[in-house]
Amino acid sequence: MPGSLRLGKIAGIDIYAHLSWFIILVLLTWSLADDWFVQAFPGWATTTYWVVAFISALLLFVCVLAHELAHALVAQTSGLTVRKITLLIFGGVAHIEEEVKRPGVEFRVAIAGPIASLLLAVVAFLLALPLQGSGASAEAVLDYLAVSNLVLGAFNLLPGFPLDGGRVLRSIVWKVTGNFKKSTRVASSVGQVFAYLFILLGIVEFFTGNFFNGLWTVFIGWFLLSAAQTAYTQVELQSTLQGVSVGQVMNPRPVAVPANISLQKLVDEYFLPLGLRAAPVTQGEYLAGLITLSDIAHVARERWSSTPVGYVMRLLEQVHVATPEQPLQGVLQMMDAQDINQVPIVADGRLVGLLSRELIIRYLQERQSLKEEERRFSLLF
Repeated sequence: MPGSLRLGKIAGIDIYAHLSWFIILVLLTWSLADDWFVQAFPGWATTTYWVVAFISALLLFVCVLAHELAHALVAQTSGLTVRKITLLIFGGVAHIEEEVKRPGVEFRVAIAGPIASLLLAVVAFLLALPLQGSGASAEAVLDYLAVSNLVLGAFNLLPGFPLDGGRVLRSIVWKVTGNFKKSTRVASSVGQVFAYLFILLGIVEFFTGNFFNGLWTVFIGWFLLSAAQTAYTQVELQSTLQGVSVGQVMNPRPVAVPANISLQKLVDEYFLPLGLRAAPVTQGEYLAGLITLSDIAHVARERWSSTPVGYVMRLLEQVHVATPEQPLQGVLQMMDAQDINQVPIVADGRLVGLLSRELIIRYLQERQSLKEEERRFSLLF
């Protein structure tokens, strides 16, 4: 995810913090130091409030990380691949490479996070019991972690997509109906209802004097609404691409460049006239590699006329390729995961096509137009 900082690795899973996480860390620290702890523990020194607030905010995000790790570890034990966990402004997300194939797996993966948060709330509460009434900073931190983890676990159990509770609901409907698309539509619809309720609640709070909480609640509602709508759109996309192969969408006559021409000729006769940003490189009929504008930019301008493409290109083993028979949906997931815009298509080492995001979008638009025409036709007759 752009704008993310790698923090380390746990159980083979890369841990990242998005820039938005640092923003909420500052805001949460300020809120705790200026309001929460002042009301709960009056009489502390100002420095104490800020130090305890910062430690509490950091520990809360450790708990959020534990929540996401619970999802990730259960996913791994179920045979799914988890690439990374990213801490965001609203908490965190575990990036699972493939969609779950069975409702039971979805249920276990989804419920693991809230269970972890509720267990952490219980642990923090039990550790705080001996300190009750002491006014110690440790009591303040533990009390806050108990409450925040309880809220985190309960909030995520709300039965609306994309919250964990929404995924639990989807797994149950999926199990009952046997229809993944229908179950996603149900969970997404419930998620949108909760999103609108949050937005309405935020507006009421805003106009009754609670400006900051009102704006924050509206923001959460908007985020949930957008995520719920996106989730169903993704399922619609998967449904549309079901059974479609790469060969049905690829360009079967891609522009390819010989490995022995100069970079100057590449730019003058291919990239500039055709508006290309990248092109497959061939030796005869066989794919040899790929060259992009960024590859060319690493070579000094005065050396373009004397530098062959083959010296600069990305070698075949560095290029993601596919075959015409591969499912389009799987290749699109790979393109998203690797953040690449086009994939050379090969058969027996020969370049037979090129697949790009633009071609996939065009195919989807054509399918949508065809559906609309069929709908209009059925209404007429």
